[in-house]
Amino acid sequence: MQLFDYLHPVSSSILELLAQSCSPKSLFHQTQFVAPKTDEIGNYQLAVLGIPEDRFQDKLNGCSEAPDRIRMQLYALMKPRIDVKILDLGNIIKGNSFSDTHIAVKEVVHALIVQKVPVLILGGSEDLIAAQYKAYKGIQSNLQMVVVDSRVNMHIHAEEDKQSYLPRIITAHPNYLFNITQAGYQSYFVEPETYDAFERMNFDMLRLGALRGNIQDLEPYCRNADMLAFSMNAIRASDAPAQQGASPNGFNGEEACQIARYAGASNDISSFGIYNLLPHMDQGEISIALAAQMAWFFIEGIMNRRMEYPSLESNDYMIYRTTSKNADEEIVFYKSLMSNRWWMEVPYPRERSHQEGKFLVPCSYKDYQSALNEELPDRWLKTYQKLL
Repeated sequence: MQLFDYLHPVSSSILELLAQSCSPKSLFHQTQFVAPKTDEIGNYQLAVLGIPEDRFQDKLNGCSEAPDRIRMQLYALMKPRIDVKILDLGNIIKGNSFSDTHIAVKEVVHALIVQKVPVLILGGSEDLIAAQYKAYKGIQSNLQMVVVDSRVNMHIHAEEDKQSYLPRIITAHPNYLFNITQAGYQSYFVEPETYDAFERMNFDMLRLGALRGNIQDLEPYCRNADMLAFSMNAIRASDAPAQQGASPNGFNGEEACQIARYAGASNDISSFGIYNLLPHMDQGEISIALAAQMAWFFIEGIMNRRMEYPSLESNDYMIYRTTSKNADEEIVFYKSLMSNRWWMEVPYPRERSHQEGKFLVPCSYKDYQSALNEELPDRWLKTYQKLL
């Protein structure tokens, strides 16, 4: 099948309403809604893809309405200060089953990633995160993903089609998963066995309480990722009431938008998905407005990407060398003179790896402070263990 065989354009009624109500300086007038030739997709800086699929779980029925409802709010927002070329591909055509829809999502997102066009996914229920991941098959051999959710969905079912998205991702073949960062989880929703499983696999878990007031600690994880999936369940009920199983605790709206901007500003993130929004449960469209603003910040982040890749030969970075009694060799840190962002080198283990040289990992000033105190940064240690 051709790419556009999986897609249904944004409806003419929505486009007419937007044309009548949107400012000439809005995102609506920065966006193309007519399908171009397939070989012209690469000319765009961002693609928007709606996935009106919600059949995986009955409790999430209604998520299929979210893509178009978010569009109505998103395109009314003003464009960023820098002009942006957006292509809205419309919505994935629902298959005979949700599994068929997953296949369509995988094919469309895969084609966009191959053409190096970042994709903004408007879900849809959270099971689609597995399809977002599977789109990277044959593209990434060491994929890193960030999942923002209040729960860690590791429930295993005898029937594969009924499993939560994380077991599907972890057990997928071929295995091209390098790391999962689970951000914003709330401890009282997580089973003890889940912590054990994440520790065994050297995956990262960032508790809500550790990130509240320190949201910048999530930035290096986003900078290091290839994809980010955001469940609206990660946001507290007062800021996003349109969710099933809402919690009084969670990220606030500003923090959710900051995470979206971190995703957009990451040079490596090529897909960003928003899931589990239930418009029929909203109050005054506050959740829809927040999802649209998150999408806006993702776009704004893309427009402010900096092609920063440190090297010893570059004059754009300060280089710091530290030693530790817990490490056989020095740890080298890089600090960008333009953005103040940090990286550190992790050596490939000589005894297990065929690679030579160093593995460059985005990090933070806190990691550098740990090294100064002769402590191995947790990020360094986890990365080294994954390379074994």
